[in-house]
Amino acid sequence: MSGRLKGFIFILIADLLWGLSGTIAKHLFNQQVSPFDLVQVRLTLSALLLGLYLLVFNPRLLRIDRRDLGYMLVFGIFGITTVQFTYLYTISQTNVATAVFLQYLAPSFILLYELATRKEVISRVKVLSLASALLGGLLIVKGNPASGMAVNLPGLISGLASAATFSFYTIYGKSGLARYSPWTMLVWGMGVGALAWCFYRLPWNTFFSYGSSDWLFFLYIAVFSTIIPFGLFFQGLKHLTPVVTGITSTMEPVLAGILAYFILGEVLTGMQLVGCTLIITAVVLVQLKEENPAGNAPG
Repeated sequence: MSGRLKGFIFILIADLLWGLSGTIAKHLFNQQVSPFDLVQVRLTLSALLLGLYLLVFNPRLLRIDRRDLGYMLVFGIFGITTVQFTYLYTISQTNVATAVFLQYLAPSFILLYELATRKEVISRVKVLSLASALLGGLLIVKGNPASGMAVNLPGLISGLASAATFSFYTIYGKSGLARYSPWTMLVWGMGVGALAWCFYRLPWNTFFSYGSSDWLFFLYIAVFSTIIPFGLFFQGLKHLTPVVTGITSTMEPVLAGILAYFILGEVLTGMQLVGCTLIITAVVLVQLKEENPAGNAPG
């Protein structure tokens, strides 16, 4: 199996798990769980569980060069932590579909950055794929008769911030993956975030504020919405360029819609089906096109 195909599969599985997590987060917010508390629980539990696993089975993945401590601090605070908070806060202010759509404006930010820095060859296929993915995402949101686009000012600001930080940790994380395992990046990112969130509230005060029924959801979010999908995302990013990774990630609402159909019996509207088709077309196009960093021979 080629590296590109591996990367594509890793990102799709991450999208699938993230597609489920938004609905669970909205349920918790409806139960009066604070988005600030949920971010703290998510970061702390994920860092502890992954850290303990690596300590037992592969402790060398916990080690980094002291010269990279500053890198991990920036990655953890302005990448992993900020993207989680802004995304979850957007869900609490709007709805899952709107939060996902706003976050997946990120590929357009990544494209502009790569174009400005000339770190990646920007082809017409990439631009067309990005436009198709964005339009598809909009149609999926607008075609939902139950929720649709629900935007207030705080939700819009945090949603755009979510897209910006998604772009940042994709681009910034790519450089770290040249030196470290995705699991090293993730455990340090989560660990730094968990420590930073102590300035909001000591974690045990947050933990003891919720009952056993909430903790079932917290554990699910820590493992299946954080550790596994973030790890797979970075595994995919190792094999793909940031632009291709971003565009492939827009499959999340498509996969969420398919799951909703099979699990909940929710039927996609005609507009949503068109949106899904546009996103799938975008992802297929960008995967079929041979990618090369700027300066390499074109494929």
